[in-house]
Amino acid sequence: MGAAFLHGLGTSALVIAAVCLAVRFVLPAVLKILVEPARSCVSLTAALLLLPEYWLSRSRRREGALPAPFAYAYGDGIAHLAGLGERSVVLLLRSLAEASATVPPLAVAGVTAAWQLAAAF
Repeated sequence: MGAAFLHGLGTSALVIAAVCLAVRFVLPAVLKILVEPARSCVSLTAALLLLPEYWLSRSRRREGALPAPFAYAYGDGIAHLAGLGERSVVLLLRSLAEASATVPPLAVAGVTAAWQLAAAF
């Protein structure tokens, strides 16, 4: 066998081993770490969506008027959607973390090997 073939085989084996370890151990840890930042992003988005309503209500109060009735409904709707978004993000990331820890290493190795073969041609 040629030296280039053996070198390629050794490199492929190292890549497959690294990907198997990453999927089994690193990916679940990273996904669990991302739960809180993802929740913060959902909260920040909700806060940004509430800013126009806040400005409108504030200007109406300065004029001595009450906020428009839709303002309360809009705020409640955004708060409800933010709660759903936070729960969804947490559920998704935790489920993916659990699922990635249970992926069979042989399946990961097969996909990695197929990807390497496809990239070679």
